[in-house]
Order: sequence, then C-alpha cells, then structure tokens
Amino acid sequence: MTIQDKPKKEPSELETLVKEKVTLSQKLGLMGEGSEPIDGYEGTEEYQRINEIDLKLWELVK
Repeated sequence: MTIQDKPKKEPSELETLVKEKVTLSQKLGLMGEGSEPIDGYEGTEEYQRINEIDLKLWELVK
C-alpha cells in the first residue's frame, strides 16, 4: 500500500491579490506596526497597483 501525496492547492485569485496588496503596502510603509508612508507614495507604480487590486477585490467579493 502506498500513501498518495495530496496535491498542493493553488492559491485562489483572492488570496493571491490580498498577498500582493499586503506586500506592496508594507513596501510603501502603509501597513505594519509603526509604519510610516514613504514620501510621494501616491505617485508610485506600487500605489497604482494597489488601487487596481482594490477594484479587482471588490469585483470578487460583491
């Protein structure tokens, strides 16, 4: 008798987007304990991507 390995579950689109948003937010200093936003964060590509993620997350959860 052999033990079959359980196939690894791929993260959902929701999980992937949330993880990316958290990573970007931490990079810009918007999230995390004692964080302070970097100067000019609103003009960065990372912040623009956060806004795109927010729109997509809204579509997924409504």
